[in-house]
Amino acid sequence: MSTISTNALAGPSPAALAGGAGSSALGRDEFLQLLVAQLRNQDPTSPQNGHEFAAQLAQFSQVEQLTNISASMAGQARQVAALAGAIDGLRAGQAGMTSQLTGRIDLQSATALIGQTVEMAGATVAWAGTGEAPIPVRLDGAAREVEVTIRDADGALVRTMRTGALSEGDHELSWDGALDDGSAAPEGAYTVSVSALGPEGEPVRATAVTRGTVDRLTVERDGLFLWVGGRPIPFQSLLSVVPGGA
Repeated sequence: MSTISTNALAGPSPAALAGGAGSSALGRDEFLQLLVAQLRNQDPTSPQNGHEFAAQLAQFSQVEQLTNISASMAGQARQVAALAGAIDGLRAGQAGMTSQLTGRIDLQSATALIGQTVEMAGATVAWAGTGEAPIPVRLDGAAREVEVTIRDADGALVRTMRTGALSEGDHELSWDGALDDGSAAPEGAYTVSVSALGPEGEPVRATAVTRGTVDRLTVERDGLFLWVGGRPIPFQSLLSVVPGGA
């Protein structure tokens, strides 16, 4: 009767079994196959030492614990991932509802402005070829100089005007239709922008203002627009509603 050395059939070490714990079924099967082979083929005249047998059982117990811990951690990771996904979905839904609600409120507010006189940030001058075109300007602080730039429909700069010192508040500037080269501007619409410097040369917030009656409103891809003087202006540019249409 041939015998198989118990050393040759000894089970893998705890480190080796732990390293193979990536596949839990394979680790257990290997250990059990080796253990059964040892018991069947041990030398009857020199049976396996009980201490070695107990050590191998302890190794199997360690592998089993590592496998269970790994499976538990994987399950927890899946639960955390599912919870994070649910939270993200909830936040996205809340953001969508907020956006829709804000849009409805804006539309209701804008509808009530039709026929009202308003002031909007950003100015367009409709030059008729004669007289002077008013340019309302609002300063958030005292300025030693205010610069007004006027551009044509193509965005080309056609006139730069500078004022002296102005106090904080609203001011009614005007443009006589002259271009920087001294010639007269052709009739049409021109955009206006303003900038200002404070007493110490610091920037002062300056806003060119469009004042007029809201004719209608439109809902575009970019949002809600109020039409003032034939020009669409974003609803967010609304500065104030003039009482009594003054």
